[in-house]
Amino acid sequence: MKEALKVLIVTGLKAKSFVEQYANMRKSDVKVDVLALPVPVAALITPSYAARRLREFKVGNYDLILMPGSVRGDLKGVGEALNGSVFKGPRHAADLPEILDQIEELPLSTVKPACELAADLLARKAEREIKALKAEALRRAEKGDGILIRRGKHGAYWAPGCMPILLAEIADASKMSDEEIARAARYYASCGADMVDVGMEAGGGKPDEAGRAVKAALRAVKVPVSIDSADPEELEAGVKAGASLILSGDASNLQDLSKLKKTPVVVTPAGPDGVIPESFAERVGRLEENLEEAERLGFKRLIADPILGLAPPYTFLDSLLGYWEFLRRKPGFPVFFGAGNVSELSDVDSPGLNFLLALLGWELGVAFLFTVEASRKTVGSVLELSRAVRMVVLASRKKTPPKDLPLNLLILKEKRCREEPLLPGEKPRRLIEAAEVEETAVHRDPKGSFKIKIDRDSGEILALHFKGGAARPSTAVRGSRPEAVYRAIVRENLVSLLDHAAYLGFELGKALVALKTGRSYVQDEDVFP
Repeated sequence: MKEALKVLIVTGLKAKSFVEQYANMRKSDVKVDVLALPVPVAALITPSYAARRLREFKVGNYDLILMPGSVRGDLKGVGEALNGSVFKGPRHAADLPEILDQIEELPLSTVKPACELAADLLARKAEREIKALKAEALRRAEKGDGILIRRGKHGAYWAPGCMPILLAEIADASKMSDEEIARAARYYASCGADMVDVGMEAGGGKPDEAGRAVKAALRAVKVPVSIDSADPEELEAGVKAGASLILSGDASNLQDLSKLKKTPVVVTPAGPDGVIPESFAERVGRLEENLEEAERLGFKRLIADPILGLAPPYTFLDSLLGYWEFLRRKPGFPVFFGAGNVSELSDVDSPGLNFLLALLGWELGVAFLFTVEASRKTVGSVLELSRAVRMVVLASRKKTPPKDLPLNLLILKEKRCREEPLLPGEKPRRLIEAAEVEETAVHRDPKGSFKIKIDRDSGEILALHFKGGAARPSTAVRGSRPEAVYRAIVRENLVSLLDHAAYLGFELGKALVALKTGRSYVQDEDVFP
């Protein structure tokens, strides 16, 4: 029987108790001891100090020694000095259970913290599994078991039981310039979209604009592009320009679209008058009739859209029942799932909503997940759906709930608290209640003032410096991190008052929170009012 691994965890005096607490949460049979070096904070430990002090302790009986992940520098010299295996552990004690449970398979490092290595390892495994699943979908789709939309060497494909195709719409593309369309298409592709949809304005009548918009999207990305309109002339122009999928056909326009029968088409339950039946039973019946008509007209590659929505007179449950009933009648048929119909019509944060929509789509077995980022509240939905569908697919294959995976959609919340409690040794001799401090008059900094802005395209913070009462900034400092910006401000001697420096640090921190969360940044106002 293999003997359990013996691990020594090294930390500082103040952290020892909660390091032991977290280490004891492990599920593995790894034997663990915790050693506190005589320093108050683990981050103060240096490799040379660790090598010198650890020689005083009997550490030769351990299979490996884990130093704090926050220790700066390379620990290779520590291992050589002790003639043992010394590596960096996680940065935070809260991550110890996860690290200890997989420590024998982790490629530990003397340079990189174990928490980062664990995340990298799991992410690589997950990506290999996703690639294998996509390769399986391609093989099956090429044999006719699924749907395959090609564009040269690239394509979007699906087979029953495989990942759905993520389709992202550029809304009202006909109103946009070629560069705006290209920017949106590149953005969607970078977020994980398998296809980009060119959405036309309601009312139709702009076939030239449809062709122009499709060409602009095709020039920008390698993935297939679809055309979305109710106008047959716009759809025809889009296909002639290179669109590989039609959104959408119904009883009112299928006859006019018959010349495009070689192109895959999404079919909806709309009747000859363009009206969609209210009840799910009627919708499914009408959808089957429209699919039969499309087949009679010669369309070979059909995708069914039972219509997902929650706007009256429809209810969300009723629309889901439509999907359930259709797939009960036609199991394995390629189905279109309009997740954006729900997210755009709900004033809720999109990450959790998109996860549930991806989960529902996966469990129903849909072929397409469709979304749009037409409003500020849904910005990020393509990336969220891309991540969400990977989560549910990986969890399904592991036969576990969608948690403890190498990716998640935790943005404002977290699985484990990493805060360190106030320790007995940190109790102050004197406590000042900040609320009781008298307000002092505001003094303008002789060096000038700052206006803080954020650049969402580059993901950077911009600090504009104004001398005196000047209307135009004399200097601009930009950077992706607040500390980089304020250090440059100090280095350039652009601030002289302590309260002004503190104010700048506060505002720069707010700007970073706004960048990360998507909230608006307005100087002197709360990010979360």
